[in-house]
Amino acid sequence: MARRLQKGKNRLLLGVAGGLAEYSNIDPVIIRAAFILLAFAGGTGIVLYLLLALLMPRPETVTSQPLDVVRENIKAAPREATEAGRRAVQLLRGTPEKKESEGPGSGRDGG
Repeated sequence: MARRLQKGKNRLLLGVAGGLAEYSNIDPVIIRAAFILLAFAGGTGIVLYLLLALLMPRPETVTSQPLDVVRENIKAAPREATEAGRRAVQLLRGTPEKKESEGPGSGRDGG
């Protein structure tokens, strides 16, 4: 099966860095650090991150048409922004996010 660039399961905000890391087989922390550095370099990282958040399909997306992916991402943007804000607040407060699907001993990276 061919690799596909899509939003990642290892996500802190919108899944962009996790998806790029899964696709390129590198640590997502490196991708996140690059976005942060680019954000301080004139805001390029923020614009690039938001653009990729609109263009990258979610893992459960079955369509391969780019315009359909963008339409679905725009429809899901309010919900995903709310979830990202909640996760950001949890990270800043230092309270871990608990998922119902995670059992004892399961890590964030799924393996």
